[in-house]
Amino acid sequence: MNRTLTVARLQFVAWPSMVGWPWGILALSFLINLALFTAMNETVDATPTTGGLASIYVVMFVACINVITQDFPFAIGLGVSRRSFYLGNVLQFGGQAIVYAAALYLLSMIEEATGGWGIDLTFFGIPFLWVENPVLRFLGFAIPFLLLGFLGIAIALVFKRWGVNGMLTLSTVALVVIGGTVVLATWRGWWSAIGGWFADQSGAALLVGWPALFTLPLAAASYLIIRRATP
Repeated sequence: MNRTLTVARLQFVAWPSMVGWPWGILALSFLINLALFTAMNETVDATPTTGGLASIYVVMFVACINVITQDFPFAIGLGVSRRSFYLGNVLQFGGQAIVYAAALYLLSMIEEATGGWGIDLTFFGIPFLWVENPVLRFLGFAIPFLLLGFLGIAIALVFKRWGVNGMLTLSTVALVVIGGTVVLATWRGWWSAIGGWFADQSGAALLVGWPALFTLPLAAASYLIIRRATP
């Protein structure tokens, strides 16, 4: 347990990548969107909506890849076991997802209370994925952090375990699966049914349910891979 906590604390030594960059880029994206839509406010009839919130998730995805490519060899060199390293990162990243989700939830409440920052801007909330239940709305901010985090960890571990050949194999499999699905859906005329299925899903299902369902196997796969990954 002490080793696990040490690994969790170790991640915050490089706080710029885990805290500074995600929130700095999010703040910059918000300020740019706020300035842009303030300037356009009189000429835009529709409610201004932006996807700038995704920036913090993208940066955290990259940061989780960096944890494996840089921190993993360093920790193993200090005598930390692979199990302790993995559990420490899960502990740290889970806590981080909770704190970040709480901050985003608060910002979404401020956005709603201020009428979209005075210009009806939607930045921290996505209208077509809005979740009314407070607990599910909080999880809607937290679960995508975990999904992208474990996805980044899994991709980086494939590289650590199997090198370039592993990455090329993974890319080929992804291309075949995605490309094959697109071809099959086009051939069978399934696109309208697929669109209807997504339209019927609630915001809670798309932000919480399905991401959580994909997060669990990614977490399990990452643990199995890291046990044989070379630093």
